Amino acid sequence: LDVAENIFAGNLIRRAGLVDHATCRKKAGELLQTLGANIDPRTQTSTLSIAQKQLVELAAALAHEARVWIFDETTAPLTPKETEELFGVMRRLKGDGCAVVMVTHHLDEVFAVSDRVTVLRDGKVVAQRLTSDTDQQEVVRMMVGRNVEKHEHTGVQAGKTVLQTKSLTGDGFGNVDIEVKEGEVVGVAGLVGAGRTEFARAIFGIAPATSGSIEIDGKERTITSPRQARSLGIALVPEDRIHDGLLLPQSIAFNTTLASLAQVSARGFLKDREIKNTTEESATRLNLVHRDAEQPVEQLSGGNQQKVVLSKWLMTKPRLLILDEPTRGVDVGAKQEVHRIIRDLAASGLAVLMVSSDLPEVLSVSDRIVVMRGGEVVAELSPDDATEESVMVHATGGAPVA
Repeated sequence: LDVAENIFAGNLIRRAGLVDHATCRKKAGELLQTLGANIDPRTQTSTLSIAQKQLVELAAALAHEARVWIFDETTAPLTPKETEELFGVMRRLKGDGCAVVMVTHHLDEVFAVSDRVTVLRDGKVVAQRLTSDTDQQEVVRMMVGRNVEKHEHTGVQAGKTVLQTKSLTGDGFGNVDIEVKEGEVVGVAGLVGAGRTEFARAIFGIAPATSGSIEIDGKERTITSPRQARSLGIALVPEDRIHDGLLLPQSIAFNTTLASLAQVSARGFLKDREIKNTTEESATRLNLVHRDAEQPVEQLSGGNQQKVVLSKWLMTKPRLLILDEPTRGVDVGAKQEVHRIIRDLAASGLAVLMVSSDLPEVLSVSDRIVVMRGGEVVAELSPDDATEESVMVHATGGAPVA
């Protein structure tokens, strides 16, 4: 349907029993204008960007004259400018006497907009504060249940090289040279469009490279499919766990064992007891918060869903683990847990290649940091020498910070 039809769905303006499309479009345009959205009401909604669709949803709620508003991670697809415009809408709604609830794991947003903060941990309210009476450090402590520890780099003793790419080139990246050794985490930083995800997908055979070489354990390999990558001991935790990493209606057990069915079957038949035991062992190892192995994954929090994806690929006993945005959409507590798991995996000898847009994550977890810009590697830094500013200078091509 078009934008106007979406805005007035269930609330269409009628005249003489027929839908008055002209008036719907006129009023839809006025509502969008109040949100600062330059969208033609006649546009097919399917052609809009995620951020524009978000604005259409807001306009629809305005059309229904809602008094209670719940914004659930609404800023995720928005640019900083669009986010600030959304905050302006929230403040206007508050000024009009509406009740506004904002669910978010971005603490800067909490302190930019809210009057009161409610902290949830493991499904329970653990604290409530006036925003003016607390700060980000206290909120983090309440979310995690302890002080957040900063990982100290101890000078990792890396083993032999597991992955080496030489002049690897494909759709969205070119001439990439990267080396990942046993026992180390190599972080790949860069802005959206830098070619990081495309590079990771090429190593896993989703969109194979067009030139250059990939060496696994010192042997050159041509990887043209995920099946082939998996047979070489490569695992990929994808950027979008919802669409690419999980079958949400299925159980934790189903998802955990999906990539390693041979380990839980005999003569072509799955062994239910083996599946259950394997799933529970993995859940215990990763501190998965769940009811039982048969619980549908869609009922889990984002952080626990991410742990299920990790479990699935760790079941394959990989030599190289590629993580693409490993903590996207998870809260502070779950983020710390995932970071601990990544460091433990590296300590056990696994080679880890981590793609992340979260600079504090890259700086705290990585043993080496590779920065990409325009599809190419533009810098390699040690975490001791790197700062958020220096990484961003390389990622943007800007001038060094004085």
